[in-house]
Amino acid sequence: MSGPRSKWALLAALFLLLVVADQWTKFLAVERLTTVFDRTGEAGLVERIQGFYRHQHLEAIAKDPHYVWRPVWRMNYAENPGAAWGLFRSFSPGFRNLFFTLVSLGAVGFILHYYRKLQEHERFLQVALAFVLAGAVGNFIDRLARRYVIDFVEWYWWNRPDIRWPTFNLADSLIVVGVAMLIVHPGPQKAASADLKKKEAGAA
Repeated sequence: MSGPRSKWALLAALFLLLVVADQWTKFLAVERLTTVFDRTGEAGLVERIQGFYRHQHLEAIAKDPHYVWRPVWRMNYAENPGAAWGLFRSFSPGFRNLFFTLVSLGAVGFILHYYRKLQEHERFLQVALAFVLAGAVGNFIDRLARRYVIDFVEWYWWNRPDIRWPTFNLADSLIVVGVAMLIVHPGPQKAASADLKKKEAGAA
């Protein structure tokens, strides 16, 4: 596809792929790190996907963590009604839901507004914004369905699970990577200066 629509095709493809990947990994966390489907007897894939969005508050029936690499990395089912590091956890569910809804909608609006201004050749920024958008929407889907976010990845200090990074998920990772890409990307002036230096070097 050529013309102004191609950057939107890229956004749509990445967004769909990453949101599906985020929701699928969270489904696997519910399926493999809790006993909910053993208790309900839901065996078929369609039944389990429906149950994934229907069943809530499963921490009480979570299985023992699955160690990917025991010294530093394990998968552990967790539900986070707040933000990273438990921020806003103490507020009422109604306030949290309204707050995160407004924040998510505001973030989506800002990302799309920024994305619309990108030039067709600015693929790096397009991918970065697609990551942030997919991550924000992935967690927003969780909050709409359950009023909390499913987390399952735990990284911790060498054989010390009590000293760990806050449990996170794929959507969180997409947001962090996307924002990091936006930070490291050179601004318009730096990019123009770099292009000028390349042209001068080529002409020399």
